[in-house]
Amino acid sequence: MKNYSRSWPMLRTLGIAGAILLVAAGCSAAPGPKPIAQMEHVHSVAADGGSFYLASHHGIYKWSDEGWNLVGEEFDAMGLTIDKGIFYASGHPGPGQTFPNPLGIIESRDNGNTWTSKTFTGEVDFHLLEVSGDAIVGIAANYGVVVGSQDGAVTWSNIATPSLTSLSLNPNNGLQFLLTSEGLLYLTEDSGLSLTEITAPSGITRVDWSDNGIILATDSTIYRSPSLGMPFLELSESFTGIKDVAANGGSIIVLDELGAHVSTDNGKVFSLLP
Repeated sequence: MKNYSRSWPMLRTLGIAGAILLVAAGCSAAPGPKPIAQMEHVHSVAADGGSFYLASHHGIYKWSDEGWNLVGEEFDAMGLTIDKGIFYASGHPGPGQTFPNPLGIIESRDNGNTWTSKTFTGEVDFHLLEVSGDAIVGIAANYGVVVGSQDGAVTWSNIATPSLTSLSLNPNNGLQFLLTSEGLLYLTEDSGLSLTEITAPSGITRVDWSDNGIILATDSTIYRSPSLGMPFLELSESFTGIKDVAANGGSIIVLDELGAHVSTDNGKVFSLLP
């Protein structure tokens, strides 16, 4: 692996849920809409305005026409994140792609239909990826470290964190991010050099910092705050085994054992998209 700033030693065994290395699959996804139950390994969810996406072992799916439809080519999509309309992902190439394995960071400027390599191609498998402008933070799963860049992936450095289950960058300030660890919420304002515990509901495992507020999740409950420093209020909807959560604008998507629940009114009402 290239040494962009300094070596990346093994810092710790990360506690990120689902951080299991997967190899590129040789089978093809079936055409047409698919329910989540027929997908293999839905890793994460993302929202972009009123559009909702799933990142799975066989590609990225978008909800449209009352079903989940494959967007672009099939590949093992990990760490999907969207910043100002640009899609970023990692993982492993699909059977029709010529990218080296692992993908490093790839980006799409046409909503996931086509992808180009950005950095670490053939070197790093990011199981979690967050982007805010020129700031990038990710879990390099095959190296067991959290790394970050503040200059658009030109230089990188290690970020020392406790064992974590999720993290999310401030969409307006890439030096700030929130992370969840052992049921607690922490804030860094200096790209991980120091951490401060933030008052939050107990037992949280997921966080998403969007342009419209901060979302926290436990196994069954979603909390929302309009901004950092404001109280987290519990949403009325309950869930079963929350796996991931994402928000954008007034839209929220929650992935749990039943499927994907979506809201377009800041969490007042959710609909289940199986």
